[in-house]
Amino acid sequence: MTAPFTVVYLHGFLSSPASAKGRELRAAAEAAGRRFEAPDLNLPPREVEALLEGLFGKLTPDARRRTLVTGSSLGGFWALRAARRFGLPAAVVNPCLEPWRFVPAHTGPQRIYGTDRWIEVLAGFADDFRALARETPPAPRDPADLLVLLSTADEVLDWREAAQALAASPRILSVGDDHRMERFARYLPAVAAFFARRAAASG
Repeated sequence: MTAPFTVVYLHGFLSSPASAKGRELRAAAEAAGRRFEAPDLNLPPREVEALLEGLFGKLTPDARRRTLVTGSSLGGFWALRAARRFGLPAAVVNPCLEPWRFVPAHTGPQRIYGTDRWIEVLAGFADDFRALARETPPAPRDPADLLVLLSTADEVLDWREAAQALAASPRILSVGDDHRMERFARYLPAVAAFFARRAAASG
């Protein structure tokens, strides 16, 4: 039996599956008849790694090629590593490639946006992120397996860093857009077309 098409969304730091991009992606995926999953990643880095191992590691090779992993900001870091480790096509939005750089400014209790929940960010998370990036670099093995969406007015990350690091992959520039990528819904047809091409290329 052929595996179903699945879209997995990995949210950013202190965000959640219920973020605007998560809702927009869910609506588009379900309208196209795709399965949709969006795990809550408000966990220590090593626990996120274990969660994603459980999610993607059990997939058959056919199911992996029919699974699109998408990630925003810190979720982009996780999506890029998953793409490399499990051979998944990926689409990332303003990905954070070096999350350890931002840990010192956010240590201590942090509130998850739009909720009454909190997470304790420890200084040691920086070392965890560095180790994870050494174990599995945040970049796919095949550049064609990745679509990069970047906002040129990103107020959180310098979009040029991701553009340079992931230069071999196709990309979409949202000129003048911010870190959240307010125009994200506009690019969903391009994301869907990318996914269809990669699934077809895998046979």
